[in-house]
Amino acid sequence: MKTSQESSTKISLEMKSEVHYQNAAKLYKKSQQYIKMINLYPTLQNTLIDCKDENLIK
Repeated sequence: MKTSQESSTKISLEMKSEVHYQNAAKLYKKSQQYIKMINLYPTLQNTLIDCKDENLIK
């Protein structure tokens, strides 16, 4: 009988190189997810301005 540890895949706790993370960041900044997020910034900013003087916590 296998234990859950034996049947699960092993995960490395070692970090990858700095170059790896720099390349990952470059790819992410070209992704549709990132572009959508950046395009929402003006909406977030306007919402924060609109709510500035509101008493949102009672």
